[in-house]
Amino acid sequence: MKFRQRGQRPMGTTTTARIREFVRTAATQTAARTGRRRLVGVEQDVLAELGRLRHKLPQVQGLLVASADGLLVAEDAAGVEAETMAAMSAAYLGLAQQIAKGADYGEFQETVTRATGGYVATFAAGTHALLTVLADAGINLGLLHHEARPVATRVGELVAAGQG
Repeated sequence: MKFRQRGQRPMGTTTTARIREFVRTAATQTAARTGRRRLVGVEQDVLAELGRLRHKLPQVQGLLVASADGLLVAEDAAGVEAETMAAMSAAYLGLAQQIAKGADYGEFQETVTRATGGYVATFAAGTHALLTVLADAGINLGLLHHEARPVATRVGELVAAGQG
């Protein structure tokens, strides 16, 4: 996935590669500093949950699960830079948590970004992870929330068990 600002040319592969390397380095440093590693042990169980969600919602184009610090846990998201998306989703989660806290509305649960080509929904998955869903513009948002919330809960439980 290549990002650009309005009026600029698309990023070249060199820029994309540098961003990818930066995110990978930052994630590795965070993992070394915190003692966390990619949760390989839970990856298959998480992928099974993602597969069930994708089966229920055919408009879903991609799914990923990341730790709260941006490390990719599992992904089923062809066409996007999963590690970059995991890091951005974690940053977005942190910002959304601060917005919810600042508004004094309690704990963050989910957020949806609408773009011309579809939706990006990020759900809290317990306290240590997040679920990001990429869906086309034709998805029923009510159904997305109905189906994704329990998956986020189960994924959060799996990730927490894998960290403990």
